[in-house]
This record gives sequence, C-alpha cells and structure tokens, in this order.
Amino acid sequence: MKVKVRPGDTLWLYSRLFRIPLPLLEDANKHADPDRLPVGEEIHIPGFIPEEHAIQKGDTYWEIARRLNISPGALALLNPEHHPDHLPEGGRIRLPKRVVRPIVTDPGQYDFARLQRDLRRIEEVYPFISVETVGSSVLARPLLEIRTGRGERTIHFNAAFHANEWITVPVLMRMFNEFLLALTNGNPLCGIFVLPLYENNVLSIVPMVNPDGVDLVINGPPEKVREQVVRLNGGSTDFSGWKANIRGVDLNDQFPAIGKLKGKAGPMPGAEGLPGGGPVNGTGSFLHEPVNPGTGFCEGVCPPYPRQGILLGV
Repeated sequence: MKVKVRPGDTLWLYSRLFRIPLPLLEDANKHADPDRLPVGEEIHIPGFIPEEHAIQKGDTYWEIARRLNISPGALALLNPEHHPDHLPEGGRIRLPKRVVRPIVTDPGQYDFARLQRDLRRIEEVYPFISVETVGSSVLARPLLEIRTGRGERTIHFNAAFHANEWITVPVLMRMFNEFLLALTNGNPLCGIFVLPLYENNVLSIVPMVNPDGVDLVINGPPEKVREQVVRLNGGSTDFSGWKANIRGVDLNDQFPAIGKLKGKAGPMPGAEGLPGGGPVNGTGSFLHEPVNPGTGFCEGVCPPYPRQGILLGV
C-alpha cells in the first residue's frame, strides 16, 4: 500500500499510525530520508493493502476507526480530500487493510509460473524484501533469490534441487510467508518474536533451484527439447520420477564431496544420477559452494529442503 507524504510527515509517524516496525518502513523505502520526506512523495506501507469503503450515514473517521480497530490518523492520511467529521454519504474512502493471512496457500502443481505469481504478490505487500536474478537455467528461466533482513550474518535456504521434489517449493514459500506475517503483525512465530532475527540476519532464499526440471515434471516436456528429454527418459513420456535438470544432470549430486566421487564415473544423463562433468558443474550448482563471493550465499546455515523429510545442513 502507498500513501502520499504531507507536510511534517516522517516514517516514525507512519510507524505509529500503522503499528509497523520502523526498520521495515525504512527498508521498504530505501530511497527516502526517514526524517525529511518530500511532500507529495509516495511511501510504501508494508503489510497493508488498500480497501474501499462505502460511506454510510453518520460515518466519521473516529467511528470507522473504532469499529475496525484502525487509527483515525491512518484514515486521514489515506483520504486527504475528505473532512474527517463530514463524510459524504454514498461516497467512498480508502481503508488500510492489514494483511493477516498468507498469500501462499495452495501447494498443488506448484510450477515456475506459480512461483513467479506468488513472488510478485509478496513483493507488492512486503516491499522491504528484494527478489533478484542470480543465474539462469538451461532453458533461460531466471534463478530467483529472495533477500530480506539487515544483519551481518546470511542464512540461506533453497528447494527443488530434484525436479520431482517440487512440493518443497511451496513448503519453503509458505514458511517464508508465515515469517513475513509474524514480522509485520508483531506476532510470535513458534513462540519467538522475529523482529530481532530480521535486524541481526539476512535471510536468503532460492526457492526453485531446478525450474526446468520442475516444469518438466508438472507440465511435461516443452516442444523444443521434447525429443531429447523423452530419449533421456528411456522413451517414456511419464516424467513423474524425473529428478535431474533438463539436460539429465542430477543437481543434488553436484555437492563438491559427492561430485568428486561420482563426477567421472557416474551413469549416463537421465532422470537421475548423472552428477555432471565434476563438482559444481551444472546450472544452479553454484548454490553448493560454501561461500559465493558475489552473493554471500551460505555464510550462515545452508539447508536444502528435500521431499523425503530429511533436512540436510551444508
């Protein structure tokens, strides 16, 4: 949600009006001086969406605020064209609606398009996060990284090294979504208030390491590589057991220790098993490096999410 700055407004004032932690407002508006906001500039208010309200007879900001448990000052900020005590019956005003339910809700058939759609919505509601492209797949799909937090230590999570373990993607995305809800609403997550975690760490997430493979499992082979991948799959068009990337390289065998063992003696490319020409060799396998100088991956804890229920710490 966006609001327009009035004379004398500060991010601290918005923090009080919307009951949002000041660090989140600062990080959602990195372009702005917190104490010198230009009049008329648009400011992001994370954790809220605007909602229209039809004005009823007798409505005032105070009455609406009391009824909906919101600040009268927030109503005045969103509706500068109206007098707070003389609202025109039948007119419409904007209400600040706090987001209290997750965006990521349905884990079914969670392909790359669904991931992109959820990420766009999450970015819109929580503009203190960033989503960047840190690489590309064989079929030129972007490898997306989410980053949030303001600490010195980086904690990294990722999912879907194995294509047929795509269910790990919505699990990880829902976990992240619950973290954002706890952060913006001031609620504990598993008994822990998460703002100190935000202030002392940077959270890095690559939610889909193998987007080509995931889409192959869920949607079938794209026409331009259909002949090749069907051949790699033993002539079968059933890709439900496919683990590898679109070239038949198993990214989960790209960990340096495993790659050294398998890199020169692995099986042929196919649904699973081929580790590539050596460790850290396949597209997306840069995530296996203990520290990536360009992105700071894995400076803290670096657990991939496997479908089988075992959490592997690297």
